[in-house]
Amino acid sequence: MSRALVVFTLIAGVACPTVADAKPKAAKATKSKKSKKAQKASRLPTKASLARRDNMPRGFAWPPTRQMHEAEKACEAKLDELGVQWKPAQNEGRIVDAISPAGEGGEMTLGGVRWVSAFSKAAPKADCQMVLALHTFGPQLAALGVERVTFGSIFRWTNVRVMGKTKNILSRHALGIAMDIISFTDKDGRVAYVSKDYKNGDELLLNIETTVNASGLFRLLLTPKNDPISHSDHFHLEVATDYTAPTS
Repeated sequence: MSRALVVFTLIAGVACPTVADAKPKAAKATKSKKSKKAQKASRLPTKASLARRDNMPRGFAWPPTRQMHEAEKACEAKLDELGVQWKPAQNEGRIVDAISPAGEGGEMTLGGVRWVSAFSKAAPKADCQMVLALHTFGPQLAALGVERVTFGSIFRWTNVRVMGKTKNILSRHALGIAMDIISFTDKDGRVAYVSKDYKNGDELLLNIETTVNASGLFRLLLTPKNDPISHSDHFHLEVATDYTAPTS
């Protein structure tokens, strides 16, 4: 074998493994990048988010404490006192006391206002605290001329998402005490859509925003103004639940 051929063979023997080794590393890096991207995009709760209480009501614990159960029983008694028709529903996620107000086709009437699901014909499910808050707030909406509220979801097993980012914190939707509202219909039949009318300064929507914030019934209202990325097309409403408050 000539000296040139020996040199060529040695070079080839070194180069080939180097190329072969490089391919798996590139594939591994790509897979890792995709995995991280998928993980970041997911809104499903993780074990870590379930353990955190940053976004939970005061006094909240899981499993529910005796104080929490007493608060829910007091809530049910208040609904009965107010004449609100309801029935027990199956608990999901972290709902302490799931109930369904009387109604058909994904609709419920609370506080003189119709609350209608945009996507489901099933009976709406929520924690008792949410139902009581909506019933209590209904007359204030009616005074503004609202006849119907169309909502997207109440219970949803998900993490918090604000300003385009999903946080590793359990959402209050998972407790059944948050609602996403798509539109409001007034007594003349005009529909005010949060997605297009809020940014144009719709008087009804702005009055609703002010009334919600002044009512003391709700902990938070996210709108296209304070969260233009994740809440550009709906109002996110959260009940001001407090399990440390006296139940009588």
